[in-house]
Amino acid sequence: MARERRKRIYDKNVCYTVLKYYVGLFFKMAYRKREYHGLDKIPKDGAVIFAPNHTNALMDALAVLFVNNNPKVFVARADIFKKPLFSRILFFLKIMPINRIRDGRNTLKNNDETIQLSADVLKHNVPFVILPEGAHRPMHSLLPLGKGIFRIALLANEELQGYRPVYIVPMGIEYGNFFRYRSSLLMQIGDPINVTSYVAERPGLDQPMMMNELKHTLSSVMKDLILYIPDDEYYNATWELCNMCCHARLRILKLKRTLLKNRLIVNKMTVADIGAIRSEQPQKAEEILSRSSAFAQDRKSRQISMASVANPYPGFSLFCRSFLMIILLPYFAVSAILCTPMLLVTKFLCSKMEDAAFHNSVRYVVGLVVWTVTFLILTIFLFGFLPWLTALIAAFALFPAALLFEEYRRWFRVTRSDYHWMYAKDLRKEKSGLVEVMNEYFFSRV
Repeated sequence: MARERRKRIYDKNVCYTVLKYYVGLFFKMAYRKREYHGLDKIPKDGAVIFAPNHTNALMDALAVLFVNNNPKVFVARADIFKKPLFSRILFFLKIMPINRIRDGRNTLKNNDETIQLSADVLKHNVPFVILPEGAHRPMHSLLPLGKGIFRIALLANEELQGYRPVYIVPMGIEYGNFFRYRSSLLMQIGDPINVTSYVAERPGLDQPMMMNELKHTLSSVMKDLILYIPDDEYYNATWELCNMCCHARLRILKLKRTLLKNRLIVNKMTVADIGAIRSEQPQKAEEILSRSSAFAQDRKSRQISMASVANPYPGFSLFCRSFLMIILLPYFAVSAILCTPMLLVTKFLCSKMEDAAFHNSVRYVVGLVVWTVTFLILTIFLFGFLPWLTALIAAFALFPAALLFEEYRRWFRVTRSDYHWMYAKDLRKEKSGLVEVMNEYFFSRV
């Protein structure tokens, strides 16, 4: 009997395909709003390496996975592959290990096999995903890029020479909130970097120089795709001003307020204005940013979320949301009972994690697993004690219970915040003053 061929990570798998669609359903439920821009820029004539920024743990990888329906292969830190069972699960999910310098310089030699395997993945026309920062950080910024992605790209280019070009596709992921479930997700895809053309145009350049140039190019493009706020002492104050000024600038520029891309555009303008003021009028910048920092501290102490501050119509939103909460209260009560196991498991796991950037990933995975089990048990119970048609209707009606439960909790939190904001006259006056100062500078530059 012929020896069975060893399974390869990029091989098609029916179970994986079915699971992917179910996982995708829960991923859509994890965000109130999602936008993808630049999908037409993904090359169709070559090997593709996706390069997204890394701010929100597992959710970043899922954002890339669901860019389209094509299968993709990922890498993750090698230490989570130590247990054989977990390693097999990760292989099934099309994830390969990669060592980081923090794991010890002696472990980096183990990356040679991963790099070779990744080139093999690209040779078989399966996109490869690597988050080049190497670590996640929940900030509107960018960590220095590692060299692994460029080693993979250059090796793949050698392997595919004359067969198909190799591209690095920059991606920028923006979240409305890094720590809140049911926030928003914006994905922007930049112009691909043609590694094959790059190498051909520089025949005398050695590999280290090529890698450094590619690193600089990719870093610049990625910064342009996200809201890049310099990571310094004024980071938080700058982000606070972005949220305060967003609606006013959208109105001034006559941009659609509901589009996430438009919000990113005006926030980038605010960051640019703050940078210019800091350069041209340091004392004025110090005053504005100090006021913004004080505003943020006061706002947080009163349990007022930035969503309330950024909302141009908090009173109207408060009324509409309160009306919906009253109407849906009976359904929420049932949902709360059904979702109690999911909530308890989530709270327990999150309490064990110091890094809050993992919390949304935990909420997503727990929701996917625990709610699926809960719903299966519920369905068995319904069909066991009710006529089949009644049971079927009840099952369909109760499947969205987990979504309503999370949304209702968000409504409650934001409603409480809106109420506090409506009665914070001093804070609303301070916000108006800061927005006016920023708009004066904005108009002077337009």
